[in-house]
Amino acid sequence: MTNNWHTFSALTLGEKIEQGEIDPVDLTQYFLDRIRQKDPENVIYVRLTEERAMGEAKAASKRAKLKQRRSPLDGVPISWKDLFDTAGVATEAGAKLLEGRVPTKDAECLERATRAGLICLGKTNMPDVAFSGLGNNAWTGTGANPFDTDNVRVPGGSSSGAALSVYHGLAAAGIGSDTAGSVRIPSAWCGITGLKTTHGLISLEGSVPLSPSQDTVGPLTRDIADANALCAILSGKPAADLTGASLKGARILKARTVFRDLVDPAYQAKIDDGLALLEKAGAEIIEKDVPVFQDILEATAEKGSPANIEGNILWADGIRKNPDGMFAPIARRFLSADDFRATGIVSLYMTLEQFQKRYLKETAGFDLVVGATVPEKPPLLQPLYEDEALYLKAAMMSISLTRLGNLLGLCATSLPCGLAEGFPVGMMLMAPPFQENRLLRLSVATENALRPLNA
Repeated sequence: MTNNWHTFSALTLGEKIEQGEIDPVDLTQYFLDRIRQKDPENVIYVRLTEERAMGEAKAASKRAKLKQRRSPLDGVPISWKDLFDTAGVATEAGAKLLEGRVPTKDAECLERATRAGLICLGKTNMPDVAFSGLGNNAWTGTGANPFDTDNVRVPGGSSSGAALSVYHGLAAAGIGSDTAGSVRIPSAWCGITGLKTTHGLISLEGSVPLSPSQDTVGPLTRDIADANALCAILSGKPAADLTGASLKGARILKARTVFRDLVDPAYQAKIDDGLALLEKAGAEIIEKDVPVFQDILEATAEKGSPANIEGNILWADGIRKNPDGMFAPIARRFLSADDFRATGIVSLYMTLEQFQKRYLKETAGFDLVVGATVPEKPPLLQPLYEDEALYLKAAMMSISLTRLGNLLGLCATSLPCGLAEGFPVGMMLMAPPFQENRLLRLSVATENALRPLNA
């Protein structure tokens, strides 16, 4: 009988390990074999950590037999974005500038996962130092979006390999980062689930930075239950109790500002279908402007974004010394911040604090703010390499909605919400800072309500 373990959720695999139906050694070998078969060009995984994985699997197997499992996910293999340090294994964050960089210890979040018994399969592909919502990489290659079999389209980024590892069944879940949408965008465009955590909930220690004030760690998964379990392990906080989660009485704000102008009508129609199902499940849907959304985008357009500013501080000197060490359009975006005025930068950071307070006032009384995760279908890959203006336009399109959550310090999920013109639509649910448990309960209720669209 042929196994179909790659179709199971991470928690289901954990349950089968607990029941003695699956041995972690067999499970890990199963995933490693699938990776070699399905990713021969290494565009999803840039490198495997096979020796480590098998060692961890053997230890997990012993614990399972002794009934000493460390967590519900003990023995479950997952993938890690190649910006999380792995001791003794190259961590290059998709940048030729960092070629051969080998850390001496694991990132703190990876340490937490390892202590919980999770198995590290390897490092997944990403754009240079995570500075792209498209997911393409001219140096390491680009995994194709799985929903277009005739043309090569971007998978979404920057956690591109993480999303593809989950979609193709090459990991039970993937761990990525989100600075302006990098967990949610590839989750939406690949038809899976993503969780953007509040900045500071999960340690960034030992991760290659893009924007230390905006970077967050988050899981890409098959469902909300897996995201919940992984968030608890990575953060060290109690998991949300998803039992009996319901939308009855929930007040949901359907945002008009920015979303109304940017979202493709076909995508918006699918979001509206989803909202109708949420209403049927007991939620109250109210359409309303959120003026701070427009104001914060105008402010960053004028004064620069934290990712651009902080990325310039971190990477501009290295780019100047080694101009070929980074994808040219990304390098130029970093260098463009050389021209930003100090007063404008200080003003931006002071203004962000005010915007965050305004958001809480403008959305007071609502449990969630909801809209599309990305405004349109993923673009074709090759034209992005032929026309830099087109690349920059597409890159800004990809993060145009998701970055609101980062700039305002929110937590958010992206859930599959059917297909439009043959491509997945992601529904983004946003909640105030450090309200992950409430967000996850409402997200699992939303997930259940959206099942007819995703059947």
